[in-house]
Amino acid sequence: MHPNVDIKKIRERYFNYSVSIGTADDRYVRQGLRSIAECLHDAATALGHHFPVAAISYEGRALGCYRVASMEHKTVALAHTLLAKLERFEAAT
Repeated sequence: MHPNVDIKKIRERYFNYSVSIGTADDRYVRQGLRSIAECLHDAATALGHHFPVAAISYEGRALGCYRVASMEHKTVALAHTLLAKLERFEAAT
């Protein structure tokens, strides 16, 4: 089972994220980050080497599982990938 990182946009340049495992309540919450990329990097730091892969969702919408190392070291590229997925979801609805 992978931890889930759920990112939420509160307003322009203000994001929160939470990390949970399984059906448990949020175990780690961080507020007030400026971008999705900052959320990814901070979550990777919080997860550390304990979890090699994390599931990522945006406002409850599952976006897939990604390597924690990519969240930390390829942050901007992964953020662009996630934003592209979100745009495709929105275009399909």
